[in-house]
Amino acid sequence: MVELKEITVIYNHNQVNEKIALKNLNLKIEKGDFISIIGSNGAGKSTLFKVLSGTIKPFSGEYFLDGESMNKISSHLLAKRISIVYQNPEMGVFPDLTIKENLILGSKKGFRGLKFGKMPSLDLLKGLNMKLENRLNTKVRELSGGQKQALALILAVLSNPKILLLDEHTAALDPDSTEIIMNLTKQINEKLGITILMITHDLNIAQKFGQKVLKMEEGKLVEKILNVA
Repeated sequence: MVELKEITVIYNHNQVNEKIALKNLNLKIEKGDFISIIGSNGAGKSTLFKVLSGTIKPFSGEYFLDGESMNKISSHLLAKRISIVYQNPEMGVFPDLTIKENLILGSKKGFRGLKFGKMPSLDLLKGLNMKLENRLNTKVRELSGGQKQALALILAVLSNPKILLLDEHTAALDPDSTEIIMNLTKQINEKLGITILMITHDLNIAQKFGQKVLKMEEGKLVEKILNVA
């Protein structure tokens, strides 16, 4: 489904502060995978996500999605196939709009068109047990961090992307909210069949939910831990 071949990313090329962020990185991702990515700060995890999302183009190497080269595809077009959820819940929602308005904008089909893959329109929202389905006219800014992140996660899959990138999406949450968000993440992978790559510093979460755990160091994949989760 996704193949990265010899991907190298260099920041500030030929300058004093030149930095090789990714070095000859190779990675294959199959449809339906749930991959956890761990590594210290500066290991290249976020740069990998920037390549996958089209935010930056590699200095060298090739990026394929379903056999099609993504090297020259614009980030705007790639965004239709790949969604991303960040650590800060505010980055994935419209705080000054209601929950319902957020969902309508995310679906681009009006409220009646809300659907998560083959699932009924609000099943994921109801399954959170946060009672958000009863607060559709509430402004998102009034929600807790965990509730905002749950909504951000749902908005990210409304367009039915091929890949969902999760950039430490539970790092700012309390343990109870983290459990809810991770259970929702698992549902998205298993019930909607969306391929997931998740950056996390929590090894327990990485191993519990990831079918594979990849470790990065200095812009390279240095270890692959196969799980039976």
